[in-house]
Amino acid sequence: MPARPRRKPLVVGNWKMNLNHREAAQWMIDYSGMNDAWEGRMAASGQPLDRPEIGILPPFTSLQSFIDTLGERGMGKQLAVGAQTVSDIASGAYTGDISADMLSTLGCKYVLVGHSEQRRYHPEDDDTFATKMRVVLDNGMQPILCIGETRAGREHGIGIDYALRQLAEAVSQMDCEDMKRVIVAYEPVWSIGTGNVPDLNVIESALADIRDFINAAFGADIAAAVRILYGGSVKPENAMSIIRLNDIDGFLVGGASLDPCSFAKICHRTAEASVTRHQRPASRGFKRSGRMSIAEFKKPDIPESRRVLAADVAREFPDTHSWRLSLALAAYRTAGFSWLEVRAVQDLIEAVDAAGSAIEEDPDMLRDIIWDSRRQIIEAMIALIERDAVQGVYSVNQWLVESDPRLTHDERCERLVQAYASSTCRRAYHYMSHGDIDYDVFCTYFLEGYLSCDANTDNRRWRRRGIDRYKSRPWFPSQQDE
Repeated sequence: MPARPRRKPLVVGNWKMNLNHREAAQWMIDYSGMNDAWEGRMAASGQPLDRPEIGILPPFTSLQSFIDTLGERGMGKQLAVGAQTVSDIASGAYTGDISADMLSTLGCKYVLVGHSEQRRYHPEDDDTFATKMRVVLDNGMQPILCIGETRAGREHGIGIDYALRQLAEAVSQMDCEDMKRVIVAYEPVWSIGTGNVPDLNVIESALADIRDFINAAFGADIAAAVRILYGGSVKPENAMSIIRLNDIDGFLVGGASLDPCSFAKICHRTAEASVTRHQRPASRGFKRSGRMSIAEFKKPDIPESRRVLAADVAREFPDTHSWRLSLALAAYRTAGFSWLEVRAVQDLIEAVDAAGSAIEEDPDMLRDIIWDSRRQIIEAMIALIERDAVQGVYSVNQWLVESDPRLTHDERCERLVQAYASSTCRRAYHYMSHGDIDYDVFCTYFLEGYLSCDANTDNRRWRRRGIDRYKSRPWFPSQQDE
């Protein structure tokens, strides 16, 4: 296997809606003084000076003044500048929006996409984030994609599954070369601004699963090239212990970046740390109780009609990056990525012969096995959905609609309305009717009322949103959808 590239550490400060242009200039002066003093100490000690890549994301109104101050102080090569969000539209009559071309022309290197506060307060759907990723890349900048679960999500067993779904949706328009330029920031939403940092094993496990997921969808070389940051109550006091973890490439810093001294210390801790990269931890912090064993995965207990459906989907869905992303997420949800080990691969995929060395040398083993085993993965996913064991997925039809790469955005929205309505209708029927009313009659009135309630929303609530809040299951008892 070829040597994997060394990923340069990156520390990014997100100022959010803080610091006007005058305060930004003073911040730069204070940071510069701290940095000069540190470099002097490093030079006097004879230690090698290996700076991380450093970026600042000021408010829009401070971008130009900050860039000017960087030039005046000769720090343009030490600090890069980025934006906190961007429009998904190239130009036009969109009052208040800022285009990717405007940011690129100004000199921005990075653009934050999908931050939890954008998801919550504005809010935007996952298709919009996917388009933003595309326009950022097309204008020569690097997107920093924010993903992460809420506390409610963790408590209800969603865990890293939630973040991986956000990642899958946002990079659905990327090819392999595009993905190399994407920066992923894992930020547990419940940790942002609270001072509560997850256990180090949990962070390390999440980062490893994110990298494994990229491997599963795009291949090992791409996974080795993508930088993954951690964000959420990062401070000088905890930066050193976090940056030493496997698979981490730096930080997305919020509140601590407003203080130039604190931010400088985080950057210096990152530079000073001896980080071993590209290693996978032996254990995982997130465990989903709904996952199948290897034996269950190979032969899930589902009716023959569902097996036929799985075979049809495996045959008819075209080989696209978005479909591969859906398969990778389904593989993670059903059995995890335990088959990264050759022994597990041989146990899981019956078609693999005993020549384990040939498999081990294939850098894209996981990606290729998932594609070759797509029918089994679809069967396993169907079995889990019908056990009501996949958070946020209420019916097989909903999952197929969400995954179908042949659908346009509007077609997907329209069909998701029908899928949610049908699923809720069946649950309501089993709970409420006790057989006293014919199902077809009940369905006619229920769907008419359900869909009329959505008539004025233009399907917005049915778009794949990835909003950072936990959406509970319907309150009706679990029943298999027919």
